[in-house]
Amino acid sequence: MKRLLFFRFVYLAILCVSLVWFSIIWKQGQWLETDLRSLLPVQQRWSDVQVLSDKKLEQQLNGQLISLVGHMDSQQAFQLAQQVQQTWQKSGLFSHIFFQTQPNLEQLQHEIQQLKWAVLPTDIRSQLLHAPALYFQQYAQQLVNPFNRENLLPLEQDWLGLGRFVLSQSQQLSQLQWNMQTGTVFIEKDGKTWILLRAELKNTHLLSGEQALLDLVTENRQQIQSQDGELFVAGTALFSAQAKQQAEQESMVMSILGISLTLLLLLYVFRSWRVLWLFLPVILGMILGVIATVSIFGYIHVLTLVVGTSLIGVLIDFPLHWVASALGKVDWNPQRTMRSHLPTFLVSLLVTLFGYGLLWFTDLPILKQTALFSAVALVSAIASTVLFLPILFKYVDFSQRKHRIFSFTGFKLFEDWRIKVLILGFALVGVFRSQWQDDIRQWVSLSPSTLQEAQKVGELTGIDLGSRYFLVVAENDEALLAKIENLSQKLTALSQPHQALSQWILTESRQKNTAAQLVSLVQPQDYQALMDIGIPNNAIQQALDSLVMQSPVSLRQALSTELGQGWKSLYLGELATKQVAAQVKIDGHILTEEVPLLANGQDIFWQDKRASLNQAFQETRNQAAWLKVLSFVLAGLLLWRLFGLAKTLSILMIPFSAVVLTIAILGWLGMPITLFSMFGLLLVSAIGVDYSAYRVSINESIFTKNAAIILSALTTMISFGLLALSSTPAVASFGMSVTIGVLFSLLLNLRKA
Repeated sequence: MKRLLFFRFVYLAILCVSLVWFSIIWKQGQWLETDLRSLLPVQQRWSDVQVLSDKKLEQQLNGQLISLVGHMDSQQAFQLAQQVQQTWQKSGLFSHIFFQTQPNLEQLQHEIQQLKWAVLPTDIRSQLLHAPALYFQQYAQQLVNPFNRENLLPLEQDWLGLGRFVLSQSQQLSQLQWNMQTGTVFIEKDGKTWILLRAELKNTHLLSGEQALLDLVTENRQQIQSQDGELFVAGTALFSAQAKQQAEQESMVMSILGISLTLLLLLYVFRSWRVLWLFLPVILGMILGVIATVSIFGYIHVLTLVVGTSLIGVLIDFPLHWVASALGKVDWNPQRTMRSHLPTFLVSLLVTLFGYGLLWFTDLPILKQTALFSAVALVSAIASTVLFLPILFKYVDFSQRKHRIFSFTGFKLFEDWRIKVLILGFALVGVFRSQWQDDIRQWVSLSPSTLQEAQKVGELTGIDLGSRYFLVVAENDEALLAKIENLSQKLTALSQPHQALSQWILTESRQKNTAAQLVSLVQPQDYQALMDIGIPNNAIQQALDSLVMQSPVSLRQALSTELGQGWKSLYLGELATKQVAAQVKIDGHILTEEVPLLANGQDIFWQDKRASLNQAFQETRNQAAWLKVLSFVLAGLLLWRLFGLAKTLSILMIPFSAVVLTIAILGWLGMPITLFSMFGLLLVSAIGVDYSAYRVSINESIFTKNAAIILSALTTMISFGLLALSSTPAVASFGMSVTIGVLFSLLLNLRKA
């Protein structure tokens, strides 16, 4: 008795200290993570420079929101966009809102003058070098046409007409245009004018502002639609906010439904409100699980909480195994029964901890978090079951609660060898039909409207929102641009659409060399057409000579101008490795097989994050499968030591059969077996061992054993069955695999009463 009092004191002391510690973390905030990217596996096959560049690129994208406001009337479109800009400004969610730009004409002319030779289009530069007479003839025709003025530079500042192409080159990455009257960026398509708004969030994690962002976008959409306009919004933050809202809602609904249905079941069986005490180990276990996860990782992910709510059905198994022995018994002694059940509880705990402990060695953060959360919750649940429940159920009498549901006669079908052959054939075909695959798109289920809006923004603007690109690194900007130019030429030879900085600006050495080549090649007869319309020969010659005399424009200088902002997204700048990096984006709709082979793994890397993550998921899934095998071996060694070979094989055969039959069912249903399905199968095996060990080792009647296993299985299937209804594919596959597996574990464990 003194020993029990001591352990109760220690448990309560740990609980109190943990709650105080968590209250401190709660006040500091940022203990709940919602960003799904934080759960992605570590890119083991990526070099340091690839990881650094990827993080830098994500930082550029994560905090941005892109919006298009459209209307049939261009003036009305501008007014609606102005209304959106004002509401965004008042919301306080954004640090910068880019809507209207009214550059100083003098500054704009200065930038055009600075960039006119460096960013001259390839075809124009080629024409100047190989057919200069044709170039100057076309330019002369344009000059004498009063309705065709494309150059913002006065004629005396640009005798050669090179400045005509700077503005169009600055907008080459997209289909957007700049309206000089309103200062807005727009596009006209399908009879509508679309105005662009771009904003940067103050907090890229938005831990307390997800709902505010969603409400703001909803308010904007309703406001614009009421005036016959349209609004499209895209951004990583918007996806993250929707995913968090969906996860929180599902977690709350599933928790309430799971607890309610479990409570109704227990009230029906025991007909006493005292069964509410059975939830004490569940509550304490989940509290300590959350605290342990936050303490070790610094945060707990919302998806871990969603999965964690399903543990209600698992954590209550041990209390149910214990209290089920009171059904139909007059002389039930809670303390004595607990002592007799404790060895089996410890065996089941060790076997389950083997499975969770092995998950710690995977590369997926959510598996590590869930493993830690579940292990701590399980240990806490058993501890509180042993320490407190015998006191709380000291004077109960469930002798009249002997329900027919527990008088199970068994499945005689399983005893017929012909049925066994049919089941074996069913299982073999189902396993053969099973599809083992993983896809990052299985993590969350975004609303079709959100995906359509993002696609519409990309389609209208011409901005590629894909994630496939070449990463190019070099010691300096000049070398970087040279490598990009070489890669771009190879991509062009493969007819692969792409976006590269070399399509906009020449290297400094190419600027010098090409200018010198042009001056040496062009003769007065080549620009005779300009002299024919009154432009002096010496003015043209001085303009040519100035190309050689002026300093070349560096990549960083060009990108720092207003006209270079459209190309800045391709430049990643300096990395922690003291190298500079840029991306060469590949068209997301077209990809030839030879393209990825252009990467050399040294200074040019092929980045396809989705494919890379899918590969990482597959490797983690395979790793989890081998860990599952290892957990079976460890469990077998432990059980063999405790029960002998015959009983061990009897115990392990049931969870093994349940896992195989679950894979077969998923194969017949055409549902892919993902990493999360594999995680579910690992849990199924642990639960199956728990049921089998209880059936073999507990000295109770068959009725009592059936009652305990049925109650445990029903509460578990309630929790995980609700997960199977989740709109998040990863969570649904996890819930489905556990529900099916537990059902088979139940059916295979029941015996004739």
